[in-house]
Amino acid sequence: MKRILILSLLSLFLLSSFGLSAQTDTHRAESLKLIEQGELAKAIDKMKLAVGISPELAENWYVLGLAYMAMNDSKTALTDFRKADSLKLATGDFYLQYGIAFFDTGNNKDAFANFEKGIKVDPKNFKLFYNRALVWMELQRPDNAMTDLNKTIELKADFIEAYLNRAILSFDDERYQNCIKDCDQIIALSPNHSEAYYYRAMAKGSSGNDKAAILDFDKALEINPKNDDAFLKRGAAKLLSGNKKGACMDWKKSAELGNDEAELYIDANCTEQ
Repeated sequence: MKRILILSLLSLFLLSSFGLSAQTDTHRAESLKLIEQGELAKAIDKMKLAVGISPELAENWYVLGLAYMAMNDSKTALTDFRKADSLKLATGDFYLQYGIAFFDTGNNKDAFANFEKGIKVDPKNFKLFYNRALVWMELQRPDNAMTDLNKTIELKADFIEAYLNRAILSFDDERYQNCIKDCDQIIALSPNHSEAYYYRAMAKGSSGNDKAAILDFDKALEINPKNDDAFLKRGAAKLLSGNKKGACMDWKKSAELGNDEAELYIDANCTEQ
């Protein structure tokens, strides 16, 4: 009789545990939907309930951290991610978000370490390579960043941000044709991408093709008429093309948009305007 009672109590405990686990599974699924919908406060409240019910589940802490990340509160998210880490959560997506939270709070070392861990467990996750490239760029290691951006594009051939950062690295390294090629690819994928036209203009101008650069600056400004730097650089290209009046008009507009450097160009070239 005593044995039957013990078995009955054990069965009740197992059923209760299963019920609680199913309940937190539901909370997580609903919270992820709320995050997608931008209902972040509701998602956090629901995940706090889940954590209260099953604090031993790493996934609960992870999704709670995701909600805070969506609120741009990386500092609070780190607290939840640390708890998930202590409970041995070890997926590529977890290490990705953990690393991003560290990167957002200025901790490049731990960001890099988590992206490394993520790549080991999920070597086809292009976002891990991309974000590690951002850390390399922050650390001013362009060759390493380029390697990771190349891998990102190998894994995700239509990832615009990877092409853009690779174009910027190529421009900074004076590899202008490579920059133009990547900007061409971005424009093929997203015809109204202002930054792609801007960097292609910069590369064309640096290659000595000022007229072609002006056309791309025109397009960049058509898409984003508040780009003060595009006005500044288009003005320089116009001056080199012999259009001093047009250059001064662009520098004036750049200055109106808050670009302090434009005043120097105006003082040096437009005093008689």
